[in-house]
Amino acid sequence: MESTVNTRTLDLKERVCLKTFTDGAQAKGKTRKGVKLCIERARLITESFKETEGESMVIRRAKALARILDKMTIYIQNGERIVGNFAGDPQSVSWYPEIQYKWLDKALEDGYRDILDERQKVELKGIHAYWEGKTVEDRERAVMPVHLKRYRGFTGASLWSHYGFISGQVKVDYQEIFQEGLNGHIRRAKEKIRSLENDPHIAPIVYVQQKNFMEAVIICLEAAKRFAARYSEEALDLASTVDDPQRIQELKEIAETCKWVPGNPPRTLQEALQSFWFIHMINCMIEAPNGGCGLRFDKVMYPYYKKDMEEGRLHSKEDAKELIELLWIKFEELGRILTPQAAAVQTGGTMFQTVNLGGIDENGTAVINDLSYLALEASKTIRTLQPTLAVKYTNHLPKDFIYSAIDLLKTGIGYPSFFNDNTIIQHLLSKGIPIGSARDWSCPGCVNFGVYEGIHEPSIAARQANIGHIVLPKCLELALNQGVDKLTGEEIGYPTSDPTTFTSITDVMEAYLKQVSFFAGKMIKIENIRQAIFEEHYPKPFSAALRRDFDRIELGNGNKPSPHFSVLAYLVALGPTTVADSLAAMKKLVFEEKRITMKELLKALKNNFEGQEEIRRILINEAPKFGNDNDYVDSIAKWVHYETNRVVEKYPDYFGAPVHLDGGGTSTNITFAHLTGATPDGRRDGEPFADAILSPSAGKDKKGPTATLKSASKVDPITTYNHLFNQKFLPQFLEGDNVQLFAGYLKTWADLGIQHIQFNVVDGNTLVKAQEHPEEHGDLIVRVAGYSAYFVDLPKAFQDNIIERTEQAFC
Repeated sequence: MESTVNTRTLDLKERVCLKTFTDGAQAKGKTRKGVKLCIERARLITESFKETEGESMVIRRAKALARILDKMTIYIQNGERIVGNFAGDPQSVSWYPEIQYKWLDKALEDGYRDILDERQKVELKGIHAYWEGKTVEDRERAVMPVHLKRYRGFTGASLWSHYGFISGQVKVDYQEIFQEGLNGHIRRAKEKIRSLENDPHIAPIVYVQQKNFMEAVIICLEAAKRFAARYSEEALDLASTVDDPQRIQELKEIAETCKWVPGNPPRTLQEALQSFWFIHMINCMIEAPNGGCGLRFDKVMYPYYKKDMEEGRLHSKEDAKELIELLWIKFEELGRILTPQAAAVQTGGTMFQTVNLGGIDENGTAVINDLSYLALEASKTIRTLQPTLAVKYTNHLPKDFIYSAIDLLKTGIGYPSFFNDNTIIQHLLSKGIPIGSARDWSCPGCVNFGVYEGIHEPSIAARQANIGHIVLPKCLELALNQGVDKLTGEEIGYPTSDPTTFTSITDVMEAYLKQVSFFAGKMIKIENIRQAIFEEHYPKPFSAALRRDFDRIELGNGNKPSPHFSVLAYLVALGPTTVADSLAAMKKLVFEEKRITMKELLKALKNNFEGQEEIRRILINEAPKFGNDNDYVDSIAKWVHYETNRVVEKYPDYFGAPVHLDGGGTSTNITFAHLTGATPDGRRDGEPFADAILSPSAGKDKKGPTATLKSASKVDPITTYNHLFNQKFLPQFLEGDNVQLFAGYLKTWADLGIQHIQFNVVDGNTLVKAQEHPEEHGDLIVRVAGYSAYFVDLPKAFQDNIIERTEQAFC
């Protein structure tokens, strides 16, 4: 269908206050002008916790959520048909003092000084006083061993997540939730309590913990129903104050919808979208700050669309498209305030909200329907940053759908990204995921793979999927300096051997892996301690209640759950391509051709190549670089990915399963490179690493796009981990006769078995002009890494990096 303009949705989109981060390159944590901090949630949770001292923590958390949902400010904006807010006004984000607050007290005097007025700052300080010694961070600090404390912050080689990403999300099975409604889960929780009370053999500790959990579930779900009912009453109140007959009818529809869902199974597309939004918003923004989405939109929502079309409630596809656009705008409203370190990971971005299209269902049947196309069209029309779209690419996708996806990409919006469904299913099967769950995977955020969690997964502990970031080029630097940080002279890593004694590249590789192992071990130990604190002090009963098997989880038996589904515990890897290019340069020029001695190389690196420009020229121009279909360096890249992941997998997460690397490095190739000195690929002190995780170094892929694909395909996607892969194409290669050529290129990518690919579709001249005259290019969107952002929101270092990426072309 041809995309048409909808004045209602465009007007709503123009009124959205974007909660993006604009200064992450310097870890300042600044937001866009106009973003405010709403302290309602902080106030309400504090009031509740003061009243529930001495009660079970899971009950306290449930009662606190109920108080927030019952008392927080709600509103319905003019023109909305999908409703629900998480903060007290459209300009604001919420605050979570029970996790940590000390960093914000400092930030309010710096980059975040404008998000509160002076009166609000005084009130927030009083709220924070209650949480002194009670936050999750305080409790973690109190028990953290001395030898680990120095590794809590950014060492240059590692950054523990430090509460920046409380993802811990449950991949919600909305099809199951929609079949029962929240009333069905409430009924099951009550039945479980009755069975506990009538079990003569149950151990007391099991009885108490199970009963408290089920009561907490009931408290949360009943509160969610009341929350929706408040919008029903608000809609009817508004209807009595307006004169427009159409708006009156819409408000009555909102009232009826919010009275029915999420308690009951949705009957229409509007009810399904509204039910989803209430559940998603409470789960990810109100109970706790969780990231990502992972909704398989066309798979979950199509039955309601089909029924509406058949029964005449929707008069055209345009009616459905408007509802989708309205939901997309609700996504665009989301945001939260982050620590400066966390903001640095997603500069210019917000909440990594990803909606999935295509793929196959649990039975292997292709998922493609009208909503698949309408989702693309909705994004093309209103051009929101959120949700970003992910296409689960299979050979079953019709050509016209591929062409529609390319048409959206051509706008430069940076999505959809493409995920190789067959390859990812094989990857998940290799991790022990059952075939049905593997087929039903979805991407919730950047490039990670979410699966439905089974009965073995702990449910009321807040899972922290992202353990942190490990800076692989810094590990290589430390391997060449016996664990001593070149920039500070401090020994921060493992004391590996004197590099002047190395006789082969194997010695360098072994020293590098020792550094990786050293930092991974520290971070995982810290994270496992934090998990223990979270399990006791930060249960999430609403999130747990969304699991389809919530009433079969065994609590209180003293045994840790099976780690079967612990594939979500990951450590984000940064800069593997920079490491591969560096090792290739050393292998060729130091150990094989002996054109540069190890002492000469070490001196050049120490001096940031000052006075040794000839050595730098040789390293850059005469050593092979990843991305050019050169087996010499590509085989080393394969080794870096596989062996680094293998070392990390030796360490178990809190649940006993191996921790995995994660390839969603987002924008950290810039923000976390500033403490890494010069590397043997010719990179200078502090310069960015190669972007993403599988991309070549900027400008170093010179043999064309297919050669780059071939290099990427040599890194095994089945036995390693998920890989973020960026490319940049000039717009003309997605237009006219080139559309078919680009579709063929995507097929080549899939046939080569690469997991992921995403594109910037913009020419360098446009980017340079936007950098020079930002006031004239405020609407220019680019793909950064796993998310899209407005180009003007990015610091110059980010802009330069995107400009420097190779502009691919078909010869």
